[in-house]
Amino acid sequence: MLRQWKAPATILVVALSGLLIMPAIAQSVTQSYDCHARISSTQTVPTPQPGETDTWQCATPDYAKVSLGLHWFRNSLEYCRAATSAYKNAVRAAHQAAAKYGPKGWIVIMDADETVLDNSLYTREREACGSEFSPTTWAKWIKAQDARDIPGAAGFTQTVHALGGLVAIVTNRDAADDAITQRNLKAVGIWFDYEIGQSAGTPSDKVARWNAAVAALTKSTHRSPKPFIWVGDQVTDLPILDSKGKIVRAMSQNDEGKGIGERFFIIPNPVYGGWAGNPQN
Repeated sequence: MLRQWKAPATILVVALSGLLIMPAIAQSVTQSYDCHARISSTQTVPTPQPGETDTWQCATPDYAKVSLGLHWFRNSLEYCRAATSAYKNAVRAAHQAAAKYGPKGWIVIMDADETVLDNSLYTREREACGSEFSPTTWAKWIKAQDARDIPGAAGFTQTVHALGGLVAIVTNRDAADDAITQRNLKAVGIWFDYEIGQSAGTPSDKVARWNAAVAALTKSTHRSPKPFIWVGDQVTDLPILDSKGKIVRAMSQNDEGKGIGERFFIIPNPVYGGWAGNPQN
């Protein structure tokens, strides 16, 4: 869904002068994040409806079963600061893009789950029940809209918006749940100009949806914005580009990871991902 806004006439009068102070506005969007508040907060698990089955909540949880990776994700200062540091580095790239391409001339393409939305409460409940991800429980989790923000994500997207950039959220969530996902994103302070999920029966490769996001934002802005920054929690959320910056394919575990830390940014996720299928050394 695209957000469209028409400025009142009085604002249009000062639009040009407003562009001159845009960097100052962007600087005022803080990148501070209270990690200790996050770590010490208690996420309440809602009570399922009477008679409801296959709930995302665990009826009789044994939290001793929760993995060390998930515990680190949810409760460590190391994770929180690693995530916010990645987003602070991404802000530097956003300033470069703003200086090079100007307002609405550049796009940040972002994954959703474990990149801007934290689904670790769902994972904790599944692990505490000794069960894994299932399409049924995951669908109920999405509809509950209980995902919180990843540390630093809201501040980053708001900074991109203040700098004149465009944010596209490209997710593997079911496209039928786009409206629900968009409500969850807004509720936790994630700014976005476009969001697209994966249509049933289509490949999980995001290249087609990245291109669809660029096309949609090109149409809505009547410009030719350049996809410049990617953020994800897996290398498959990042692209391989040709010499002209055209998207060739998604990155894989077999690539060198060129561009990560410069225009491409990884948010730590020790819980799941394509790396889990690689043989251990």
